[in-house]
Formats: sequence, structure tokens, C-alpha cells
Amino acid sequence: MGEIVGRELELERVSGLEAGALVLEGEPGIGKTTLWEAGIDGARSRGVRALVARPNGAEAQLSFAALIDLCEGIDAGALPAPQRDALEVALLRRSPAGAPPEPHAIGLGLRAVLSAHAPLLVAIDDIQWLDAPSAQALAFAARRLEGEPVTFLLARRPGEPSRLEQVLERRRLERVEIGPFGVRETRRLLLERLGLRVDLPLLRRIVDATLGNPLFALEVGRLLAARGLPEAGEELPVPVSVEDLLGTRVAALPAPERRLLLAVALSADLHVDELRAVGDGVYDALDAGLLLADGDRVRASHPLLAAAARTQARPGEQRALHAVLARTVREPEQRALHLALAAERPDAALAAEIAAAAANAAARGARPEAVALAEQALRLTPPDDGRRGERLLRLGEALEVAGERLRLSDLLLGAIDTLAPGEQRVRAWLLLADSGIVTRDENAARVERALAEAGDDPALRARVLAFKALSTAAEGVERIAEAERWALEALPELDAMRALGWARALRGLELDGLAARFRDAAGPGAQLVDAPEPVAALRSSWRGELAAARSATTAFLADAAERGEEVSYAWLRLNLTELELRAGEWDAAERLLDEWAESDAGQLLITPTYQRCRALLAVGRGDAEDARRWGRTALAEAETRDYRWQVLESRRALGSAALLAGDPDEAAEQLRWVWGYCAREGIDEPGAFPVAPDLVEALVELGELDEARAVTRRLAEPGEAHPWAWLTACRSAAVISLAVGDDPASAAVLTEVAAEYARRGLRFDAARAFLALGRGQRRQRQWRAAREALGEAAERFDALGSPGWAALTRAEIARVGGRKPRAEGELTRTEAQVAQLAAAGRTNKEIAHALFVTVHTVEAHLSSTYAKLGVRSRAQLSQRLPAP
Repeated sequence: MGEIVGRELELERVSGLEAGALVLEGEPGIGKTTLWEAGIDGARSRGVRALVARPNGAEAQLSFAALIDLCEGIDAGALPAPQRDALEVALLRRSPAGAPPEPHAIGLGLRAVLSAHAPLLVAIDDIQWLDAPSAQALAFAARRLEGEPVTFLLARRPGEPSRLEQVLERRRLERVEIGPFGVRETRRLLLERLGLRVDLPLLRRIVDATLGNPLFALEVGRLLAARGLPEAGEELPVPVSVEDLLGTRVAALPAPERRLLLAVALSADLHVDELRAVGDGVYDALDAGLLLADGDRVRASHPLLAAAARTQARPGEQRALHAVLARTVREPEQRALHLALAAERPDAALAAEIAAAAANAAARGARPEAVALAEQALRLTPPDDGRRGERLLRLGEALEVAGERLRLSDLLLGAIDTLAPGEQRVRAWLLLADSGIVTRDENAARVERALAEAGDDPALRARVLAFKALSTAAEGVERIAEAERWALEALPELDAMRALGWARALRGLELDGLAARFRDAAGPGAQLVDAPEPVAALRSSWRGELAAARSATTAFLADAAERGEEVSYAWLRLNLTELELRAGEWDAAERLLDEWAESDAGQLLITPTYQRCRALLAVGRGDAEDARRWGRTALAEAETRDYRWQVLESRRALGSAALLAGDPDEAAEQLRWVWGYCAREGIDEPGAFPVAPDLVEALVELGELDEARAVTRRLAEPGEAHPWAWLTACRSAAVISLAVGDDPASAAVLTEVAAEYARRGLRFDAARAFLALGRGQRRQRQWRAAREALGEAAERFDALGSPGWAALTRAEIARVGGRKPRAEGELTRTEAQVAQLAAAGRTNKEIAHALFVTVHTVEAHLSSTYAKLGVRSRAQLSQRLPAP
């Protein structure tokens, strides 16, 4: 079985099933059988025997068919004779010697067999097809297995609970509804199973057409992989299996009903009166459930039913119906599209009409309509028409705005030579360079082609230089000073202003009124993702000015949501996530990441962005293993596709994780790489990729003190004008001084730095400063001071929800001399508090609230307590704890 996609929570539930009963419920093809099989594999991996049955509709009338499958390989020879004989007759292992065996004798025999072979997992797929005699025997046995280590794992389609389920309600039966996939899960499914990459708009079409059904989506994906991606006006292919799975055969419908179904397939959301103008029988089709009404609008009862109607209709039949719909529909753009689709051959006048409709659609932000109309306008434009090149580019621009970059690339690569030299070819090369589907080197080559096409034309050259500056600074994160010069030369191009904002921010410079200048030039229609203000807020977070950065970014995020700017919202949510990670607000960061993971808009940001944020969150929690897992995955994809920003951040996460894991060599290797890259490429803003403090700690651990001092000097260059850099330089200098013992004031410096960090909302940095202070004092044999500093650090890590860091800090405390070590197995004060509350029946959330810590902290303390006391459950915990 391949890796299960998009069902992490459900997979965790079935894989760890050890008691009771669990029912997986979902529509055909939704993935419940795959999860059911994972539950079987999980049981077998734990050494639990699994009895498996897979009934089907054809076997529903065959007595004991499921029971025979379940008991395959089970020996009933040790049972009492009446039970053994009855069961073996039912299992077709012996011929009946007289009257048929009594059902209760079969049930008793089954109960005895299950009990004798426990622990067991009884796994039955599609229990709606369970034959009645097997269901009766299983229900009888299950009722009498109370307290036995026999677990039931069932899968079913939606419907009334079976008799077996009703009996299992007594065994703490749980139900898990397997819901549809969203865009994120469907993207992973198509990529991992078929190697198929599709753009976000097409992904949404697939999800809408299949109602999130993974099986349907895979079948559609296989057809797309074989036939190629659909054009704008082309419908998705319909898998052959769809009609059977839906239980409806379009071919068997009467002609009037098929015509109505085809009409709603060709024109979404027709009004009732519009559909009545197409044909008779609308209300009959509604009554029959073929069509559904939403208010005054009508649609097919299932998207794939409409798709099947399109597939079965001949091209001439579709064109004729498009012509009828063009005379019927109300919306001008829908009318234009139907006119276009009714036409078979190029028509210059019609092409002009459709091109105008495409421009209107683009102007009002109707992206799918703009693409569909622009494609039809190009198709209807005669080959010798001088407007063909412009219409080709308008289609390319519509595809770029709609995010359909794969189709954009396919459209333009083979057609650039047909375009007029100069302006048209410059636009084409820039569209291709912005596609993001090839390496940075290939994109850079396309920019150079555009620059060559621009020649000496100052306006064209400015357009290309602005694009080059933006892609170099904001995406390539390289040659920052050059990018700034190109941007200055390209002003007042809007892209030049955007590039200038990024270049100056990365150089650690003020943005110098750039925001107002951009607003004046761009007007009210500019997207937030393009404006310099969010970059200025991001720069504030780099400088440790968290309150101002959080206030501004939160306001921008709300504004993006209100405007419906998906790309802006996704990017601003990333900025807020990074801010919370810097602040040590792990719960807030995790909530944002969970929202990101569940949101379709998550596809607007490349995958390594999410993965490296998860890695940094794991570092903050103190989970080095999880941080490395996320970080390595992010780095592998980022390096493969040359996503520079994500390479830098992934290496930062991996370096910090290595330091946490006690591996200063790897930490120094990863963090040196980031520090050196920033120096080479002119990234003078030390907070953009804040590796300096961890790099200094790693270098001190390795005894590379001169290099640590060099890092600290460079970090201090901005002076007190850069709050985070100055505080961190002071911290780093004190860490070095403590390592060599040459400055008695170092302890006071670190204490003051920690207080200032905390005042600025940098709580994780404050805790790390106390940890560094305690470590240094321990090495100087200042036992009492070390214990106090480390105790302070541990408490701060507890409050943050950083159990891994708290555990590491307490291990440092245990190494401090001058104090009797805690007896093996003895609980800490906090562990004892958590354990007492857990034994009293409090939930983890209630314990966290009572002790003013996070749920993660409670979970970490409970894990430690269980290990120390040698228990596995709360019930056992209450027996091992002394009376309060």
C-alpha cells in the first residue's frame, strides 16, 4: 500500500486502535478502505492477529460468507463438541450430520474462538454487504466479549447502523466520518500517485467536479496525464467508472431530460425560465432528482453527472445547444462565450466581440471567464489577422492572473516567433520568466532575452529592469545591491518600487517614503502583496519591534480578507506566522499553520515555505527530531527548485535543531552557510535570517572563539538603532566572555539583555539568554548562580510551551555541583502537580489552564512522569501517586 495522502488525523486514529470498536464511514471512493487497511497493518505491526473480511454485494445473499473469510486459518478443534460442530458446519469445514446448527451455537463457538485467540482485531470492510447469518453470529459473539481484548474495525457507506454496530455501541464504539478532499489533499494525491502537477485553478475544478472524492480525482488525473491538460473552454474528462459509481446512466435518459442535463452542463447556474426556454420537462427532472434547484437557479444533481452528459453529446449537438443558450442567457459574458462555442470556424467580427467580452471579464476580476473568453477570441481570430499576436498575449496575461502557469508556458513557448519583435516579444518573455515552473537560471535567461528584445527603447528597458530587480531581490535573494541599482534605473515602474522596497529592507535601510510614492502611482486598485507597507512591517519584525509589526500585519491581513485577495492573504499570514515564531508564541504560530494547512489558499505558497515554518516551530517546542524531519524535507525541495529564501530558512531551522540536539558541528555547518551567503549577496539586515546567536553558541561549543567574535562584531554594526541586532550582539559577546571567564560583568549583561528581550515580546530569546547565562556560570563553577539562572530559564521555557528546551535546561541543572541529585524516578515539582491533576480526572486542557502552561507542556510532563513511574495510563497513575 502506498503512502496515504491527506488523512493524517484519521490514519493516526486507526493505526493506534487497541481497544473498543471503530467505524469508518464515507461515500464510495472516499478512501475509507485505504484507512481500514492501514488499521489492519497497524495491528499486525504490534503483533496483534487480524481477522479480515471484505464482503461485497454479490455475496450478501450467501450465508456465512463473511464468517468464512474471518475465520480462515483459525482452528476450532479445542472447542466443546456442540460449539465446534456448529461452527465448522457454518464454515463449510464439515458436512451437517442432521438438522442445521442453531444460530446461538454458532455464535457461542465464534465467541469462544475469538476469546481463545485474543488479542485480536476483527476487521470488516463494507459492512453494509455483510450477509445476515454472519452478522447475526458476530453480533451474538460481540455482545458476550465484554472485557476481552478483541477490537473491531469496520468500514461502511453512509446508512442505518447495522445490528453488529448496535451491539458494539456497548464497547465504546467510535465513528470517524471520512470527508472529501480539499485542494491541498488533491494536489498531494495527484502529485504523489501520478506525478501530475496542475495549477491551482485546475485543481479547484477537479475538486468541484469530483466533490472531493479521491477515487474520482485519481481517475480524472489519470485521464489528464494521458491526454494533457484541458484548454480553458474544455471540460474535464469523465472516468468510465463514474456512471457505475453514481448509479445513473446518462445514456438511458429520455432525450428531453438528456437535453436539459446537457444544457446545465454547458451553462452553469441557469435560471429556471432560461432552462424552460431550452426544453420541456424541467419540473419533472427536478422531481426525479436529476436536477437540483438553488432558489431560482438550476444545476445538475452531481457535477460528474453533468460531465457525463457532455462526454456523451456529439460536438454538433453541443454547438447547436450553445447557439440556443446564446439567445437565452442573461449575462453578457455568458452570452459571448456561448456564441463563441457555437462557432466552428474563425470569424474576425465575432472574434472582436469575444475579445471585448474577455477584456470586460478581466477588468472586473472574473479570472476563469477572462481565460475562457480570451481563448475563444484567439481561436476565432483568422491566422492573417494583425490582431492575433495581441490576443495571444492577452490570453497569456489572463492565464498568468488566473495562476495557470503551466498552460501559459505551453501557450507561449511555441508561439514567440510569431509575435512582432520589440514590445510583444518583451511581454512574452517576461510572462514566461514569471511562470515559476522552471529553475531560476532558466528564468534569468528568459529575462535576458526580454532585455535583448527591448534594445534601446527606454520604456521597454525600464519594464524589464524592474522585473529583473524584483525577481533578483525578492525571489532570488541575491545580488541585493545590484537589484537596488536596477530598480532605481527603472523608476517609476511599479515593479521597480516593489523591488526597491525589498532591496532596501534586505540591506537594512529605511524605505524612505516609498509606500506613499507607490500608492500615488498605483492608485486604489493595487494589491497588498505588491505594496511596500507590508514589507516595512516585516522589516519591523526583523528589528525586534514586534508590537508595531504585529499590529500592522494583523491589520493588513484583515484588509486582505475583506478585499478577497487570496495571494495577499496567504503571504501576510506567512508574515504573521514568522512573527509569532520569532516571539516564541508557539500556540499562535501553530494555529496559523493549521489554518494554512487546511486552507485552499495554502497552495498559493510553495510547499517548502510551510515545511520550514513547521521545522522552526518544532525547534521552538524543543523537538529536534521533528525539526530535522520537517527541515530536511523543506531543504530537499527548496534546493531542487532553487527557492533561495526557503533554502536559507530551512538551513537555519536545521542548524538550530542540531544545536538543540547537542551537535555543534552540524549546527555550525548549516548556520555558517546562511551567514556566509548573506555576507556575499549583500544582505546586511541581520534579522532577515537571524542565525547569528545560534551560530555564536555553536562556535563557542567548538572552541572557535575568534570566528564567534567576528560574527558578533558584524552583528553589532547597525548599533543601537537596530534593537534586536544590538541586544543579540550584547548577548553573544557575553556568551563568549563567559566561555573564557574574562569579564565578570557578563552575567549582568545577559540578565539585562533577557529583560529587554522580554519587554519587547521576544520571550524565547529571553529564555535562551538565561540558559546561556546558566551554562556559562556552571562552567565557571558558580553553582548557586547557575542554578538560579537555569531555573529561571526552565520556568520560562515551561511558560512558553517549549518542553524540549525545558528538559534540556533541567539536564543542565542536574550537572550543577554542590547539590544532592534527585533520586532516580523522583518527580519534579511541576511533574507532581500535573500528575495529581491528571489522576484526579482533569483533562490536559484543564490542567494547562490551572497551572498557566500550554497543553504541549502538560503532555510533555505526563510523558516524563509515565516513564519515571513505569505506568501507561491515568488509571495506573492514580495508583502509583502518594496521597496528596
